[in-house]
Amino acid sequence: MGAKNLFNDAKFVGQAEGDKRSYYVYQTPNSYLVATAQRRNNYSVTAIQLDSPDVIGRKFKGKEITVNSLKSSAHRPDLFKEYFDRLNALYVMVALGKARKLKKREGRAMVFKIT
Repeated sequence: MGAKNLFNDAKFVGQAEGDKRSYYVYQTPNSYLVATAQRRNNYSVTAIQLDSPDVIGRKFKGKEITVNSLKSSAHRPDLFKEYFDRLNALYVMVALGKARKLKKREGRAMVFKIT
């Protein structure tokens, strides 16, 4: 997907709070876009495939997961290969109301509850 069409028809769907930043989630016809401020007037954007929330919801419904457990248990390297793809997919789940970020930790890892 090229940058030229990345933001076509983008609609804001929600936001998720990380430990240090807020993540703003938009849906386009081709993907979810997760934007977060890096510095003043500077944002990073990550594209997440549209089927990621469905895969996470089916595989982990009612469970608590971390970014690393998503990699090892999802069996979908096409969706969850990179660390930030997995993390941002979980933020998409939170923004859609399909998950919660819990206050508890597994070591240093954030824990998410899939609803």
